[in-house]
Amino acid sequence: MKTYFPFLRGKQNELMAVRDLADRIAQRGTVVPIIEPVNGNATTGISIDRYIDVSMPFVFICNPLHGEFAGHAQRLFTQIISEELMEYDNWTPAFQVRRDSTRTELSAFLNRYIGYEVGIVYQGLPTTASVRTLLGDDAIGRHIFVKHYVPTEYINEIPESRRVMVSDPFNRQQRNADYPDRELFTDMNTLAGNPRRLDFGDFSIVGDHYTESGGPAYAVAVHHIHFQAEAGPLDISHFISDRTDTTVDTPGKTLEALEKLVEASGELNPNNTEACNEYREMASTGATRGLGYLKRLAIKHHLEIMLGAGIQL
Repeated sequence: MKTYFPFLRGKQNELMAVRDLADRIAQRGTVVPIIEPVNGNATTGISIDRYIDVSMPFVFICNPLHGEFAGHAQRLFTQIISEELMEYDNWTPAFQVRRDSTRTELSAFLNRYIGYEVGIVYQGLPTTASVRTLLGDDAIGRHIFVKHYVPTEYINEIPESRRVMVSDPFNRQQRNADYPDRELFTDMNTLAGNPRRLDFGDFSIVGDHYTESGGPAYAVAVHHIHFQAEAGPLDISHFISDRTDTTVDTPGKTLEALEKLVEASGELNPNNTEACNEYREMASTGATRGLGYLKRLAIKHHLEIMLGAGIQL
């Protein structure tokens, strides 16, 4: 069975969704989160401690492009990596390369993590030939290709066993009210959509979009991934609150969206995840716990699918 690599920015609810399932992720071995740390708060440290406690595998980006560590890789190393991870065996240090990445930067990364099997996250293909030569280093166990930033000719030079193909199937809209009821999410989890049986990933229900915080919610949307039928490709349904014209009463609008999800869940597979049970409880009690918690549950539900029957390769 192939491996699913969810690419998550290390904000609070993303980290906590993974933390909720850390035991199962460690036991199954078919899901390996890619984490781009974006802050050094207590949630980050507590979450990493939990991952280590249960021996959960994960990829940890050592040069983030977003958040407080962007451009401050040394501070990230001093504050988090050297304190938490250097004695841990089940993590993969990763370096993000772009078109302008230099040999000095990549060499420093490879030298720092001698003895580790490391990963390269391609946000572009470096234009300098000497950098591309370094990318052939035997220590690089995972070549993680993000979206369509690298030519196919180069990708095909990498052994298939070392490739991870990360797409962004979340069709982000400017306004929550604009999401359709239902659309295809991905078929990379199936043989038809992934005939070469490559390891794959995505940005879950967040998409490859980073902001420090969200704006006011005119409409509340719950993004819910599920199978098209009993199994096979994954669709995403969007449950939107009835009220979409003002920012008032976010809790009430959250309940409107949740009630639609709960009503539809009997026809959606799977509908027995821990996250689904929490949706039902929230709709029943009216205790919505905020928009961040909704995101946490949506990511958790997606991870539960992939930990179950979601990977059919």
